[in-house]
Amino acid sequence: MFSRLTLASAPLALCCLSLVACAQQGNGARSPAAPTRSYSPAITEADLRQRLFIYADDSMQGRDAGSVGHEKALSYIVSELTRLGVKPAGENGYYQRVPLVPRRAPAGERVDTSWSRNVVAVIEGSDPTLKAEYVALGAHSDHVGFSRRAVDHDSMRAFLRAGWEAIGRDANARGPSPDQLAAIRVNVDSLRKIRPARLDSINNGADDDGSGSMALLEIAEAFATSGSKPKRSLLLVWHTAEEKGLVGAAWFMDHPTVDRNKIVAQINIDMIGRGSARDVKGGGDDFLTVLGPKRLSSQFDRWVREVNDQQPRPLKLDYDFDGDGHPQQFYCRSDHYHYARYGIPIAFFFTSIHEDYHQVTDEPQYIEYPKYTRITQYLHELAAFTANQPQAPIVDKPKPDPAGTCRQ
Repeated sequence: MFSRLTLASAPLALCCLSLVACAQQGNGARSPAAPTRSYSPAITEADLRQRLFIYADDSMQGRDAGSVGHEKALSYIVSELTRLGVKPAGENGYYQRVPLVPRRAPAGERVDTSWSRNVVAVIEGSDPTLKAEYVALGAHSDHVGFSRRAVDHDSMRAFLRAGWEAIGRDANARGPSPDQLAAIRVNVDSLRKIRPARLDSINNGADDDGSGSMALLEIAEAFATSGSKPKRSLLLVWHTAEEKGLVGAAWFMDHPTVDRNKIVAQINIDMIGRGSARDVKGGGDDFLTVLGPKRLSSQFDRWVREVNDQQPRPLKLDYDFDGDGHPQQFYCRSDHYHYARYGIPIAFFFTSIHEDYHQVTDEPQYIEYPKYTRITQYLHELAAFTANQPQAPIVDKPKPDPAGTCRQ
């Protein structure tokens, strides 16, 4: 999720560096390896686990947009799309080249522009007429990379957990008080005395947004291997550089590789792997946050709810972050906004902020895989339902100015 610092994550991160042993860049506290296996055509917990352990592995070096590690992660997505026979829809096969922030020499003159890439694919619809329209599904492929200094993974996680509990697991709360921080330091120092340090410098981004990226890949496999395709086409986009300011999504919508006017809806998937009661105030096994569908289309919002109601065990859809003027401004902080600014109905799904957000502790062993699987299955069915409707969702709310500034 877009890296504007919020809630307690910034003060906790800064405090942690003063509490744990630092060293030069290390290999990191490696996640337990998942066994090598083939994938099922269906959406399964085993497949999602396997994919996420690959995608959020230390070898991806935190997937900073444009880095060698990020390119390796994109190569994994492309290799899977190729294996599945999904149609490329970029400018050069599956890829769309995206300029990042221009780099400058010390004197201030511009020297060149660094680049990254979106991955774009299409699963063609089955209806001769409706297949010209698209239901878009998106996730962001990047994360925040690695640090030049390593921290003790276990001490960091203990510190973050204690600080998160101190503020009531509330994404809207301020950081712990000075007295609370002092007590946490004592406890973490005691922990460090009884176990050796596991140095870690890599922000693996398992939840942010490995969970969304691999859910999108698993959804792609389910559609690609199905005997029947939905009526409309499915546009699959792994946006780059979300963490740098939604750069890849902005570029794609300003320079689309399909007819932008034919995109009838967009489903954005960013951080769907956590959200338990332990992670989030008000969370639980059924908790899922939703933003945006009612902002442009009352009908699309109804579809979001109706498809959920049809699930064997419906999720608890939480709209609390979607209120006008909400201080977190999540509606403006993920890739869906660049579809919405062109008047395309969107639905953004995530399971909220947690203590491991943008930390080295966001690793695949901490994901809640049964819940993650249920959410992925639901989003697959929402995409299919939307793509099979006789009419596109009706836009019955004012459209924003595509050149304007987002304000929730």
